[in-house]
Amino acid sequence: EYNEDSAKENAIFEKKYASIKGEKLVAMGESVFLSECAVCHGINADGIDGKAANLNQRLEEKVVKHVIEHGANNLKSEYPGGMPAGMASGADVDTLAKYVAGGLKGEKPAAWAACASCHGEDGKGMEGNAPNLVEYDDKLVAAILKHGKKGAIGQMPSFDQRLNDTQVKGVAAYLRSLGGN
Repeated sequence: EYNEDSAKENAIFEKKYASIKGEKLVAMGESVFLSECAVCHGINADGIDGKAANLNQRLEEKVVKHVIEHGANNLKSEYPGGMPAGMASGADVDTLAKYVAGGLKGEKPAAWAACASCHGEDGKGMEGNAPNLVEYDDKLVAAILKHGKKGAIGQMPSFDQRLNDTQVKGVAAYLRSLGGN
């Protein structure tokens, strides 16, 4: 009964807010973030002393280093190949982590060529191949909320059954509004 009622209410919600955008979408996303995400990420999205990702920045150096060294395949349905471990080594790991965490600004490291082959020269991802490294785009946020994510600081749970598509788009819009990379 609960599932049927929830499905009906979600259908009403989706219809009512199907065309929401701009500041209203960001406000909705902030509301969802505060009720669903702030318990781990903090009300300022700063990750509460490293216990969850700092969402004010698209990627932190330690996160990038972890993925380069250990690989990642959290989002297999959207990016089936995942990222293999060891795509760089030695000083290149630090150089790439600093470049990516810095929003792909400044001098492009030579080792970036290996990253660009999947993430694109601009780092904004390639459909079905690799996620956006520059910003929290709708597809990336939806994939993380659907599947959860395992990374450098632990495991984020899935929110697949808790949020509808409009709420997910709102969270993505809110994260982009924070002004991080």
